[in-house]
Amino acid sequence: MKINKILVALLVVVVCSSLALSAAPKKAAKKASFLYFHKGDKFLTPQIGINSTTIPFGANFEYGLTENIGLGATLMVWLWSDFGYSASIINPSVEATYHFTKLNVEKLDLFAGAGLGYSIFSSDYGFGASGISLYPFAAGRYWLSKKLAVSLKLNFDLIGDWTGIGALLGVTLPL
Repeated sequence: MKINKILVALLVVVVCSSLALSAAPKKAAKKASFLYFHKGDKFLTPQIGINSTTIPFGANFEYGLTENIGLGATLMVWLWSDFGYSASIINPSVEATYHFTKLNVEKLDLFAGAGLGYSIFSSDYGFGASGISLYPFAAGRYWLSKKLAVSLKLNFDLIGDWTGIGALLGVTLPL
């Protein structure tokens, strides 16, 4: 079962990367410098998740280590209650990203990476567990202006009780 999840995750990353790399470059149009990912850039992205159980919320911070490599941290929180019981998951994680800065797609920052975190589970009823989470992801930011982008991240949790495919929608603010 886990091998199937890993294969699906790898397939999605390969397909997304192939689509991104096959995007036709625009020779006449020149991207504005602020639309590129740069060394030293800092981004804050408040985000919400798309999930069948509940809507997680949180934020991501990313720092540009090089022209293509970013390092970040994410904190996501899930809260829900059912039949008089309540539960929560708090998931702090660190992420490494590779930005496809050589693509000449106006206003679009495409990237992929992986995150490693720890899911802290708490509930009134006795099932579920805390544990390590590992997730590859494919993502992108569409810049609306110098100070605002919308983001979409597709992630594939591979390890632990909280595995599965999810998506995060966010608003990115450069710092």
